[in-house]
Amino acid sequence: MYNFKVYDKNWNFIKTLNEKEISCEYSFWASINWWYTALKFEYYWEFELDHKQRVKIYKWERSIYQWFITGVIKKADKSGQKQVISCSWMIGLLSFIPHTSWTVTDNPSTILRNIFSSSNLWFDVSWIQNYPETISLSSNSANQLLFLQDILKETHDFWLFIDSENKVWFTPYETSHILTYNVDCYNVELAEDSSNYYNRITLTYSWWSATLEDSESILRYGVNALDLEESDIKNQTTALLRLSSLLKEYGIQRNYKISVNGNYNYYDIKPGQLLSLRNTDRIIENKPIKQIQYAKNTAVVSLDSYQPIEYFIINQK
Repeated sequence: MYNFKVYDKNWNFIKTLNEKEISCEYSFWASINWWYTALKFEYYWEFELDHKQRVKIYKWERSIYQWFITGVIKKADKSGQKQVISCSWMIGLLSFIPHTSWTVTDNPSTILRNIFSSSNLWFDVSWIQNYPETISLSSNSANQLLFLQDILKETHDFWLFIDSENKVWFTPYETSHILTYNVDCYNVELAEDSSNYYNRITLTYSWWSATLEDSESILRYGVNALDLEESDIKNQTTALLRLSSLLKEYGIQRNYKISVNGNYNYYDIKPGQLLSLRNTDRIIENKPIKQIQYAKNTAVVSLDSYQPIEYFIINQK
């Protein structure tokens, strides 16, 4: 079903690995607004793969994702010599580029274009759309990848993704996929993530403070408090709007995981797109896709939140 094509760091083609040369039940995943997509597989062949070579996956001659090799471990068993290959998403290469600490006030789209254009890593920035306003950001990040994460914390209503052709997508969320339960998807799982949440937040601003809490969450989970200070907020109205958005951002995340079968072209599903589900009593309408786990004949799609998209878009100050 899949072919693995290997290139050198300048994108010169080296070799195609077909599934007969891949010994394990490989899987791979991609995630929105994050540098790391994982690919790990075992390879039996005399040809040796090497660090920082590029690996691109094709399905029926159509490219799906690409990575660079981060780990090569040689092993031997009864079947012979093999290499265990670990890969990371292309954006991880930004971690090798130092970042000088500085303060910037600019449109985040302009900042992103500068980051990806100056990296000499063959990124195509022509797909970055203009963000509707400027941001002010102070960053002490050690490398460009960490600096990129700081930018994404300020742009919650846009999503970032790098596709298999190294195109950098930075756009608003849009509806893309409609699935039908028991036709092209067969399992819907709802899970709660309470590993990093706060239900009482106090915000100090301009010598004043305000507190907002989620009483329902406190009743169910107990108090988990957070104190923050934001000196650029000047009035109570703005502070309460900020607190409301922070409660949503740090609240309990209820995530849907949907298993998609081969009746749907699941390799067209990308993180950052929206998904709706039909023929079910659960309301899943225009939910943002956070992560996709691919296997040989199926894909598991994780939605960003059980809440509608408006729930997690942070109000601008």
